[in-house]
Amino acid sequence: MRKGLLYLCLSVLLTSVMHAEISITSESLQEKRINKQLKWVKATKVIPGTKIRYLNTVSNTGEQAAEDLVITNPVPKHMQYLEGSAKCAGACTITYSLDGKVFKAPDKLFVTEMGKKRKARASEYKAVKWVIERLGAKQRSSVQFDAVLE
Repeated sequence: MRKGLLYLCLSVLLTSVMHAEISITSESLQEKRINKQLKWVKATKVIPGTKIRYLNTVSNTGEQAAEDLVITNPVPKHMQYLEGSAKCAGACTITYSLDGKVFKAPDKLFVTEMGKKRKARASEYKAVKWVIERLGAKQRSSVQFDAVLE
C-alpha cells in the first residue's frame, strides 16, 4: 500500500514542442503539524484519513517554449479526490475523469445510479488532467491535487 501511495503513475503528452526539453518530478506530500504549524512533508506513514498532496513540477530546460503540455494523474486506489483541490501555477485547463479515459469539466460528468442520472461527486473522480497552455524556455511550473486515504 505504501509503495502504491508513493508511486505516482504519470503520463505526459507533449505537442508543439520543437526544441523544448521537458522533465517532470513527482512528489507525494502529507500534511503534518510541526511546531504548531501545518506543513507539507514527504509522505511516509499514511493512515486512513490522511490528506496527501500529489505535486508534479514541470521544467523546460530547452531553448524553445513548449505548448499544450498534457499531464494526466490518476487518483490512486483507496484515495478520494478532494473537491476543488486541483490547481496549476499558471494558465491551464483542468478536467476530470470517472474512468481514467474520458475527461470533462465537473458539470459534464454524470453517474447513473439505480436507473437515474446524477452529477458525479468529486470523490468519484478517478483521474485529473491538466493542459498547460505554454511553458517558456528555461521556465518551471507545477500542477497538484489533494486526496484523502479511505
